[in-house]
Amino acid sequence: MSALYEKGTPHAEGYRDVDVSAVAGVRDAARLVDVREPSELEGILGHIAGVERVPLRAVEESAGRWQRDGELVLVCRSGARSGRAAAQLVRQGFTRVMNLRGGMLAWNEAGLPVVRPASAPAPEVSDVLDTLLARMRELGGGVPASTPRGLLQAHGGPPTHGQLLCMLELLQAAGQAAAKDAGAWERMLRECRDLLAVSRQESSAA
Repeated sequence: MSALYEKGTPHAEGYRDVDVSAVAGVRDAARLVDVREPSELEGILGHIAGVERVPLRAVEESAGRWQRDGELVLVCRSGARSGRAAAQLVRQGFTRVMNLRGGMLAWNEAGLPVVRPASAPAPEVSDVLDTLLARMRELGGGVPASTPRGLLQAHGGPPTHGQLLCMLELLQAAGQAAAKDAGAWERMLRECRDLLAVSRQESSAA
């Protein structure tokens, strides 16, 4: 048994949060379970090689076949659904349950190996910004599509990953209420966040 569980950060609901770097170092020592829907595992964020696929709705039923004192790492897109699954398993008596902090977003951003369908090359950060602006124009609402580019241009040069991440967070906090279709607004931000996680940083000469 690895020391992965001991390295985790205790959570109030009884499981521990673990960083992607810690999990990557001992992948073969713990059971990795991805609780996303099947289509998500084949999407842009991909999945970790060898991960067990168990949608959130089936976790409690599948857990009957798992060792209750074995190290178990739950994975999802961002760490929210896997956190809920981890809490369920703790309540079922599992003693070494962990949640992958930041989920597949963090895994991709750390540049760790991912299995995903062959597709177009990873976008650059500026491509993600262009996608965001196009989607905002399509949706309309109370946040002008020129706002993100104007704020980013104030920093000079092409947008960085960190700047665009902060922009997406601001738009989620402030723009959803102003959008005509809140659900579509949320899906737009989710799409751009996924693209940003797999994006390539532009060169300094760009």
